[in-house]
Amino acid sequence: VVAGGALRRAGPPPSPHCRSGSPLIGVYHPERLRVKSRCRVAVGAVEKVKPELYDGDIHIALRLDRGQEGLLSSGNARVGGTLIVEIIPWDRSRVLVPEVGQRIEVVGPWVDDTAHGWNEIHPAWWISAGAIEPASQNELRRVDRLLRGLAPAAVENDG
Repeated sequence: VVAGGALRRAGPPPSPHCRSGSPLIGVYHPERLRVKSRCRVAVGAVEKVKPELYDGDIHIALRLDRGQEGLLSSGNARVGGTLIVEIIPWDRSRVLVPEVGQRIEVVGPWVDDTAHGWNEIHPAWWISAGAIEPASQNELRRVDRLLRGLAPAAVENDG
């Protein structure tokens, strides 16, 4: 009992794929992201998958299943009403990259991207379907420089 009330314990995480520690480790410019929930689950169909050459993230546009609209903000209308999901380079060796049309479950921090004005799962810690597409050594070197605040090396073609 604490101050006349019952001691409240945090419930179990929403998924066994939730991670401990800082939810934004490895994210480029984490100060632009406001964590709304350190671990959420989102389910829907993949509408778009796009690699971001600058920071090495894989951007996914996820059309959420009915009943999950609360994960969106009004700003998500600018991306077709989808939830943006991002896989960071350091996780690409363990997080599946889905294909357009696949129905997936995603686990990761639910954030407000204040630079863009929409909500995201960023970084995605687990995705239920797809293929492993590890970042190349050049991509990892580039993002490492970005994370250390150094000018990134030129984008190189990894072949």
